[in-house]
Amino acid sequence: MNGIALRQYQHYHNSVSGISPCTEGKYRPSTSIRTDTLTDKYTIQGEIGRGKFAVVKKCIHNETGEEVAAKFIRKRRKGKSCREEILREVVMLELGLEHPRLVDLKEVFETPNELVLITEYCAGGELFTECVIEESFTESDVIRFLIQILEGLAYLHERNIVHLDLKPQNILFTKPFPHGDIKVCDLGFACLVNTGEDIRDIIGTPDYVAPEVLSYEPLGLYTDMWSLGVLTYVMLTAHSPFAGKDNQETFLNISQVNLDFPENLFKETSPQAQDFITRLLVKEPEDRMTAKQCMQHPWLSCRVDPEKILEISIKEEEGISDQLKSTNQDTNCESITNENTSECESTNQNSDNSRLTTKKENPEEVLREISKENISTERGTSGDEEVKKFKKCSEDILDSCGKGVDSSPMECNENKDSITFTPSSIGPMEADDDADNKVSYV
Repeated sequence: MNGIALRQYQHYHNSVSGISPCTEGKYRPSTSIRTDTLTDKYTIQGEIGRGKFAVVKKCIHNETGEEVAAKFIRKRRKGKSCREEILREVVMLELGLEHPRLVDLKEVFETPNELVLITEYCAGGELFTECVIEESFTESDVIRFLIQILEGLAYLHERNIVHLDLKPQNILFTKPFPHGDIKVCDLGFACLVNTGEDIRDIIGTPDYVAPEVLSYEPLGLYTDMWSLGVLTYVMLTAHSPFAGKDNQETFLNISQVNLDFPENLFKETSPQAQDFITRLLVKEPEDRMTAKQCMQHPWLSCRVDPEKILEISIKEEEGISDQLKSTNQDTNCESITNENTSECESTNQNSDNSRLTTKKENPEEVLREISKENISTERGTSGDEEVKKFKKCSEDILDSCGKGVDSSPMECNENKDSITFTPSSIGPMEADDDADNKVSYV
């Protein structure tokens, strides 16, 4: 899969009710922003993550010895200040404080060039890393992960916060797998919804974006639910459900909801798991399950408590198959499978099949390609005419992808690493040659 860098300014109004703006129209976190020297309080250790505009380092509290993660974010990008965007992330972290499934923000430092977000340290690393190692998780593992992810997601949604970038890289383990609990991190794209203003944004990671993102329709809590469906599919199979030869085909697959469940990937997976995915990967946003409805789905609702599922997962890792089978029989939950999923193999789609995906033999390659970059935008304002223009451009792109013709009015500039869409008709935008401006908290 080739990478794609789609850079556009946002076209919706930036102010969101419930957040106090500064006098310059910027966000005002309740957390005091410290201007003293970070190293007076923390000892900086090794780098544990990097993006285009941020570096994450492990730090140790000088007095208590507590391990924390410090995210150093550049305040200026391309010659303009992005301090407001960083403070926006701080505000979203504050709104999600004190929930066991969300990464905790501890404090914020500011230097002349950077804002530094101090968060809790998750020693187990990213779910993405384990997905690459495991190739695909057992169904009981996925159930345990989803229950915990949904606990955090439901908490955010109850507060009208939409995450907008759910993916394996933004799911962390508190301890090394299989012992750790789940934490949802990186609220850099998160925003408040249901405030009386429509939110339209070209944002997220290509394989995980919902159809309404591509069509520039209003975003909402339902946008996260689509991403959760993709995440579930990836955890079960180590394959992306909509992956194409390049991201143009991926976007076309998403827009047309070209979803299938290949036998070689799902032969060990229960029908309830497939039903769960199907109820999330629905084009009409209002038809998708909510976070609370997901937790009531038969696949997740009729089963043992998370501690018992963790015990099952550990036994699977140790190869104690007899004990695992006995435990599963006792739970009387048919949808938990106690067999490891088969090795993911490549599949070639029939020419009559409308799905334009490329399944790769190496799951690690697939997952790394999926995570290459995000679609991110600068935030701005929009009017009805701008929305219409963008929708027209989006439709033209999708039409051209399906017909194999030039995708005017956006030019496709190809190189070995990426395809950059250069907008030509929809207002102030700028292209960037590196979309990897997001970085995890561990």
